[in-house]
Amino acid sequence: MAKLPTAADGYIAAEAAEQLVDHERAWDIDDEIQSIDGDSELSDDSTSSDLTRDLQREWDENMEQGRQLFALVIFPFVGRFLGKKFSYWIWGRYLTHHFKGKALA
Repeated sequence: MAKLPTAADGYIAAEAAEQLVDHERAWDIDDEIQSIDGDSELSDDSTSSDLTRDLQREWDENMEQGRQLFALVIFPFVGRFLGKKFSYWIWGRYLTHHFKGKALA
């Protein structure tokens, strides 16, 4: 830290002290800006990890929505369709086997 300028009577010269204080304040602000810039590199890393975490959470939500879509919509329709096809096939085989040689009227 620089020495404060003094007048002939030993007191601090007010004008020089104001200039010095303003200069020191500006210097302190520059230091704070540099420390903030240094922190921003850390926040970029944390932002990257936050972004990764958000993307993972979104992916998990999309996968859960896909599972629910299959469980609540697609599987019931496919099951009903296949069930009807299978039951018609089984019923046809039963009729063919059971009434073999008999006339169906």
